[in-house]
Amino acid sequence: MNKAKIIKRIAAGALAALTALTLTACGDSQQTASVSEEQKQAVVLTVNDKDFTATQYAAAFLYNQNRLDSMLSGYGQQTSKDITDADDRKVYSDNIAQLAEKQLAYLTVCEEQMQAAGLTVEDSNIEQQLKEQAEMMGGDAALDSYLKEMGLTREQYSDFVRLSVMVSKLRENYFAQNPDAARKAFDEQYLRCKHVLIKTVDDNNAPLDNQDELKAKAEDVAKRAKAGEDFDTLIASYNDDPGMESNPDGYVFTEGEMVDEFYQGTKALAIDGISEPIQSTYGWHIIKRLPLRDEDFESKKSTIEESLFSDLVDTWQESATIEGKDGINEINLDTAAAYVQ
Repeated sequence: MNKAKIIKRIAAGALAALTALTLTACGDSQQTASVSEEQKQAVVLTVNDKDFTATQYAAAFLYNQNRLDSMLSGYGQQTSKDITDADDRKVYSDNIAQLAEKQLAYLTVCEEQMQAAGLTVEDSNIEQQLKEQAEMMGGDAALDSYLKEMGLTREQYSDFVRLSVMVSKLRENYFAQNPDAARKAFDEQYLRCKHVLIKTVDDNNAPLDNQDELKAKAEDVAKRAKAGEDFDTLIASYNDDPGMESNPDGYVFTEGEMVDEFYQGTKALAIDGISEPIQSTYGWHIIKRLPLRDEDFESKKSTIEESLFSDLVDTWQESATIEGKDGINEINLDTAAAYVQ
């Protein structure tokens, strides 16, 4: 995969975490462009009826540059300070611009939803978040030093802290108004099962030689299970999936978390039903579907709530009107810092 595609893929992942308050000193701002006060105060982006100046947009750009640098560094990839190829640098800059626009749109729609719900963000909420950030980083001086490396003041960073606080309040309010939403989604989307896997490939995913014998073995296990033989005993005797040892009560999963043949095969069963052998790339599965339990829901609750709220925010953002103005394309990797100085 070429570098540009890697950058795009990681940036796509960053879009899913726009409110994460990540501060990692992965690079410094070496821009030397000279920008007038008039250029700084010019409106370069409008979301619905809210205008953002070049300075506000540049602050979002620098914040997301830091976030993308941090993510790429974690993958062992070059960050903004290392990329010199013009095409790769443009891809990098374009992806940061996309993140910045999305974040300002997110900020706008969250402000609108806060107002509609009668919710507010107090100064004390922001101060507490800043205090926690400073403590995690070793004190106020350390936080200010990181922000300086990013090219941001504490006041500018506070806008992103405020967004994080708004998201927390909106999420809490949504689930207070819809207390059964997560459980309903869990019951509709999740499955629980145990299975016996008869592997038909080796550890390198190369097909084994005795395919007919393995299929016959799977058919025999399925027949015995359907006849009422203890399923856990069959697992202990024949299963080739080591994951069952660490999940003795069965797998709890939703679509996309298992190979599709396994998911569809489980979904087709009634509770306590046992499947015929189902073939996947791993081998033959004999599946027993089990009822979902309260403890299964509790283990997945935070994940489900995150997904539900993310979907809700997506609908808010999709309805937003985002309009870039003259001058927005002048703010990039080489110029952004000059707009916030």
